[in-house]
Amino acid sequence: MMEMLLRWLSSTLLNRLLSIAERRMELANQRHRVDADLAAEEIRSELKARAEARKVLIAETGYFWSAGRLGRLVFVLPLGGWWSAVCLDSIFRFGWQIAEVPVLREWGGVIVASLFLVDGARAISRGYVAARKA
Repeated sequence: MMEMLLRWLSSTLLNRLLSIAERRMELANQRHRVDADLAAEEIRSELKARAEARKVLIAETGYFWSAGRLGRLVFVLPLGGWWSAVCLDSIFRFGWQIAEVPVLREWGGVIVASLFLVDGARAISRGYVAARKA
């Protein structure tokens, strides 16, 4: 009698514990599925944005007065001139007394990194991918 009572109690308790564990696993799987769906949607939207940016770049190709090219010229040429003057004055001590431009000092590194590092890395990666496909 006692054995039968213990068996019944343990099977009921064990069944409840197993059902709770199964529910927890199902909830965890649902959370992972939602996370994966969100990540996939984020990747899709990034690919769309890149495709649109590529369309703009292709449309601007061959036009000197395009907005992208003018924007680069407006920001990069003054920055390059200022930085060149700072470097030359620092090296050769011309005594030019170059004005401090806080905006160029703050944004200059980002602009240079964007132009040379990011664009250069993109070109290298595209060349690498093209070579692997061939």
